[in-house]
Amino acid sequence: MTAPLYEALIKYVEDGTMPYHMPGHKEGKIISRKYIENIAKIDVTEVPGTDNLHDPHGPILEAERLAAKAFGAKSSFFLVNGTTCGIYAAMSSVLNDGDMVVVQRNSHRSVYNGLILTGAIPIYIEPLMDDEDAIAMGISIDELEKLLIKHKNVKAVVITYPNYYGFCVDINKVVDLVHKYDKVLIVDEAHGAHFAFSDRLPLSASKAGADIVIESVHKTLPAFTQSSILHVNTDRIDIDRLRFYLSLYQSTSPSYILMTSIDLARDFMEREGKALLDKCLDLSIQARRLINEIDGVRCIGDDVIGKYGIYDYDATKLTINVSGLGISGSVAESILREKFNIQMEMSDYRNILAIMTVADDEASFDKLIESVKGLSEYKRNEKLSYFDGNGCPEIPEMAMKPKDAVNKEYRYVSMDDAVGMVSLDYVIPYPPGVPLLCPGELIKKDMVQYIKLLYNIGIKVIGIDNLKIRVCK
Repeated sequence: MTAPLYEALIKYVEDGTMPYHMPGHKEGKIISRKYIENIAKIDVTEVPGTDNLHDPHGPILEAERLAAKAFGAKSSFFLVNGTTCGIYAAMSSVLNDGDMVVVQRNSHRSVYNGLILTGAIPIYIEPLMDDEDAIAMGISIDELEKLLIKHKNVKAVVITYPNYYGFCVDINKVVDLVHKYDKVLIVDEAHGAHFAFSDRLPLSASKAGADIVIESVHKTLPAFTQSSILHVNTDRIDIDRLRFYLSLYQSTSPSYILMTSIDLARDFMEREGKALLDKCLDLSIQARRLINEIDGVRCIGDDVIGKYGIYDYDATKLTINVSGLGISGSVAESILREKFNIQMEMSDYRNILAIMTVADDEASFDKLIESVKGLSEYKRNEKLSYFDGNGCPEIPEMAMKPKDAVNKEYRYVSMDDAVGMVSLDYVIPYPPGVPLLCPGELIKKDMVQYIKLLYNIGIKVIGIDNLKIRVCK
């Protein structure tokens, strides 16, 4: 056999690496054996009895109705192209070319791509920075209201809830404020599909009354990767227009494997998942306590409540700051993989992130604690290079719409020569993952200096290649 991708995946499985990353089923630990055995047989197409995702009248429609009830939504739509296609459809169903939309600056890239697809004009709201942990957190509710007052023609607001690390703004206040000014609220809740199944977790955006909510079922529930769902919760949304754009952005050959994965994940959570989620939360809270007892590391949680626009957090997301060990998050992630055979969800400059789900048990919990304790063996008497959001220049001036910028002819220039030009690319440092430049924005000298500073202290910056950048001609 010569199948390099398949062989690489089998090797990962056979190595016995313990996953503390998505998808939530954790290598199928809690997926029905009967489902797995029949998975190739149910990989079918639209034939009598199987219904049609793009015009559902049978079992797909019934499955979507059951999902709406379970997730606390008015209506729900299965997504087989991930949350990305749901964000595209949501934005397209609300925004026309030239419409203004408030966008949280630390949104997922799909939101920025949605600006390109719709031709909408973004009004950005800056995230509040936790400089100690180098994480872009929530937003100021007061600042959001100022933007809505200043820009009366804004059509919609797009926020991320929770962020990648599980930290949440006060969603009730955001919903009330956006509706007070008669705007549409679109919530990227990719990391919060499990919120609906426990009152010990943050409130789901659907139950708070957000107009459109998009969730990645596969991230925190037992579903296959790319399985997502879109919820509509108010009458502000034109359902027919939304359906049109869902059909536009989704495959005309939707996977029945992915659709059944969503259906079965919902069924599992209603039958068994709530009790397992409760157990998962108990283990997560215990893990936080034990990790905080380890010298040199800190599990972020209660200490950020009431700061940086944060109102609540998802206890199943373990954000562990390792800077006290004198190592970066990426180094810690590599050590955990190579020395302890445990794989984190991700790492940034100061932190590692572990995701616990209903598939985790005491054995995986013990392995996590043992491995994090083991990081102490690799402690260095070094101090990480310090940088914070305070040194970052203000959001650049928008010289043209993102849609117009990406359709321009371009050329590569050095960062120094780019001053005064218009960026055609995103420039995003990790951490914190907040774009410094977006397509259509004017490049100024202070921004060039800041990007070079980050690059020179070893921060990974997406969108530049050897300190060269694409600019509009």
